[in-house]
Amino acid sequence: MDGTATTEATNGMATNGAREVPTQRVTVYFDGTTPEDALVLEYAATRTEAWEFTTAAVHAGLTVTVDGMIRPDLRRLPCRSLWR
Repeated sequence: MDGTATTEATNGMATNGAREVPTQRVTVYFDGTTPEDALVLEYAATRTEAWEFTTAAVHAGLTVTVDGMIRPDLRRLPCRSLWR
């Protein structure tokens, strides 16, 4: 495998050069010291980003759900190139 495909995937590009469209909603749940302090964050991600992020987050002890209920107002998954 050459570095071109890896670089394109890392930059959110499919190997054919087309931009991948986020199709997954990633919801991350953070516990607080009280129920009122709990934090829930939602992000848009591609299927691959969602899988890679969820694998790392669950390994770190976070609760994460992934579904297809994407909305136009969802922010993209931060640092998504780390999850590719």
